[in-house]
Amino acid sequence: MTTTTAASPPPAALVRGGPLDALRFLASMFVVLFHFGGEAPIPLQALHSVWSRGYLATDFFLMLSGFVLARAYGAGVASGRIAPVRFWLKRFARSYPTHLITLAILALLVLAATLIGKAPAHPERFEWSGLPAQVLLLHAFGLGGGQWNIPAWTLSALLICYAFFPRLWRAMMRLPGAMAALALGLVILVGGQALSLTLLHHSLFDLPFQWAMVRAVPLFLIGLTLARAVETGRWSPHAARLIALGGGAALLANVAVAGPDMISLLAICVLVLGCGALPTTRPIPGAAWGARVSFSLFMTHTITGAVWFGGIQPLIERFHPAAATVAWQAWALWGLALIAAIVAADLYNRLIDAPLQRAIRRRWFSAPDLSARPDPRPAAEPSA
Repeated sequence: MTTTTAASPPPAALVRGGPLDALRFLASMFVVLFHFGGEAPIPLQALHSVWSRGYLATDFFLMLSGFVLARAYGAGVASGRIAPVRFWLKRFARSYPTHLITLAILALLVLAATLIGKAPAHPERFEWSGLPAQVLLLHAFGLGGGQWNIPAWTLSALLICYAFFPRLWRAMMRLPGAMAALALGLVILVGGQALSLTLLHHSLFDLPFQWAMVRAVPLFLIGLTLARAVETGRWSPHAARLIALGGGAALLANVAVAGPDMISLLAICVLVLGCGALPTTRPIPGAAWGARVSFSLFMTHTITGAVWFGGIQPLIERFHPAAATVAWQAWALWGLALIAAIVAADLYNRLIDAPLQRAIRRRWFSAPDLSARPDPRPAAEPSA
């Protein structure tokens, strides 16, 4: 199925519109469903336990972040073409402005609601004393988790992972081949879970916010091992497709029967491996758009949910009571919140995030790296 080789193939799987891009959008939507599920006419968690496992999508993002960065920047960082400080600053510039903007919007919404005498639905999440920790992204140090824009904790943890990425990837490059990389990834996954259960008495995959780094680091490292496996293995398209389909089928089957999270994480690893090794010769319709929107959707859906469920939905129900009492209308109204989240994320990406990122690149990252050397291999810019 695969043979190891010292030469790495071009990272064709990073071309926009591939299966990983489609999975990124689906995972973002799963996070939205997880967070909006409690507002459904019948809470989704009461319908099936899968809707209480939205943390698996976040685990996927943490793993995918390591994988995508290694495939896109690994060669440049390892060869010295991309300086470590410049690399980290680019990742910081990619994530922190969106964090500040979404946090500012949330703060303005809470302030406006307070001034008109309407308290937030979950006031414990919007304590003003917790705002400084949010601004400074101190989640990775056990501060600020579970408040304001909750998804921001992943940025805090990943920014620390990014700081160590060059050294980590150079260490990964010492692995002799795909099987060694996969074995290391399995050890990290199983060992991390065992240590978490033993020391913290809690599963690694949904640790509380104060253990953000403990949760993020193993999953990020696993992403690096999967990238090394794809890089050192020569995977045929047929084999990669079978691996991806097998991982996806195992994941769906396990969550359908509420199986152990370890099985789901193993299936996600297999899915990322297969999709990452599969060349993208024909983009999946809509996948490139989904990848561009996914980061905005992940970061802004908290705002959309607050506006919709705290303002728009009560207003509609006030003037159209059937929207709250007739089952199909109540579900339709809730479904519109999902559409609103996607539309808001698309608008945020088009009108704010994309122009802002272009301006940042022109202002601070237009000049080539001083240590740059020619590289014949193209590298795609990850969206998150």
